[in-house]
Amino acid sequence: MASRHASMLRLSRFQSELDRLFQEALKMGESGGPSAEWQPAVDVVETPDAILILVEVPGLSPSDLKVEVKGTLVTLSGAKPTPLPSEQPLKFQCMERGHGRFVRDIQLFWPVNSHQGTASLADGLLTVVFPKIQDKRQAARAIPVREGGGGGDE
Repeated sequence: MASRHASMLRLSRFQSELDRLFQEALKMGESGGPSAEWQPAVDVVETPDAILILVEVPGLSPSDLKVEVKGTLVTLSGAKPTPLPSEQPLKFQCMERGHGRFVRDIQLFWPVNSHQGTASLADGLLTVVFPKIQDKRQAARAIPVREGGGGGDE
């Protein structure tokens, strides 16, 4: 029974890795440029007051990371060095740790105050926080009706 469980776990990991590789290949085709070498895990969490973006970036320092906001798109980028012994030729037998550069785009679907966003790094977890704001686009608003033709300048 334990062997069957282990096999299913390996199969699930294999399927996840295939999905990731296909997504990366699709992105390469769309952008026409080189793709990132790895993708850190990201969670987007909503609290009553804020939207949090949590990114696993073990081994990186704040100077290795960049957070940019343009409209409703948050772009996270950085580079993770791979310190390896260089005096000998290396042949990887297993390679699971992500390394190299990365870029992650995260679309925000909530109205937030991007000017008051903050980013902090602690214990390999980058936390980006955006305070939520009230979405006034959905609120009803009366528009006065005036007499006269057209709506432009007269």
